[in-house]
Amino acid sequence: MKINVGNDLIENSRIKEALDKFGDRFLEKVFTPSEIEYCMNKKDPIPHLSARFSCKEAFIKAIDLPDGVSIDFREIELSGSNFGKKKLSLFGKAKEFYLSQGFSEHSVSVTHTDTVSGAVVILYEK
Repeated sequence: MKINVGNDLIENSRIKEALDKFGDRFLEKVFTPSEIEYCMNKKDPIPHLSARFSCKEAFIKAIDLPDGVSIDFREIELSGSNFGKKKLSLFGKAKEFYLSQGFSEHSVSVTHTDTVSGAVVILYEK
């Protein structure tokens, strides 16, 4: 059975700085409309945006892209209930590469505090 793991940790201040500097252009370049809506409806959207950013980075680490291959962050979407299990939805090249590598299942966990956010993504064959 093939199993790949990726993890990532980010300081929330980095996401806040990008949002302050670039506003909606940053949001629309990195996040899907559903992710933006979910996060921006939170009292403090920054930790939620940061957790999603970290999840996208963790997925890219887990998928182990070859040199010269990139994936649009908007092709990786984190969804799920507030305190429930999260899931990834993949689109475009992200989905194609995931399937071409033989992966059929995934597990994802995100966490955040006021200052840092992190994610772990596990990709595996069923």
